[in-house]
Amino acid sequence: MAEKKKKNQKQDSSEEIKEEAAEVVKEALSDKPAEKAEEKDKTADAAQELFAQYVRLQADFENYKKRNRETAKVMYEEGVADVIEGILPTLDNLDMAIISQKDESFKQGLELVKKAFLDALAKFSVEEIDALGKEFDPNVHEAVMNRDDPDNAGKVVEVLKKGYIRNGKVLRHPLVVVGQ
Repeated sequence: MAEKKKKNQKQDSSEEIKEEAAEVVKEALSDKPAEKAEEKDKTADAAQELFAQYVRLQADFENYKKRNRETAKVMYEEGVADVIEGILPTLDNLDMAIISQKDESFKQGLELVKKAFLDALAKFSVEEIDALGKEFDPNVHEAVMNRDDPDNAGKVVEVLKKGYIRNGKVLRHPLVVVGQ
């Protein structure tokens, strides 16, 4: 509401400047024989200044609109990321349920639900971070333990909790065990 009011105020201000500039130009161009050349110069200068002020006001308003579009886009992206981060624990719980399930038919049902869940997340460009066997990267992985494993030194040897990435931004770092 406040933004709409500011926009209307800027438009009203813009209209006032435009009208004032038009009046000054009319006076400057009128053929009154009594006017002196000096007065015409002052009037022309005032008209130029009002026009410059009008142009600046228009540019300011365009910049304001551009800033608001960018802010809205960033807020939307952050909102989507927050919601996704909030539902990732549900996916973890689903993984644990699949692991602990003994009944094969029930396990297959849970896997179908998980696949549907992952497909829904994929629509929002969410991907699981494939960490197992990869070089440890502190920007992507979160090491919680080290394990003696000379064959896999500096590599991820176990993933304790899956991590997810969206549009190049890590939503949740995978918790990993690193070989040394």
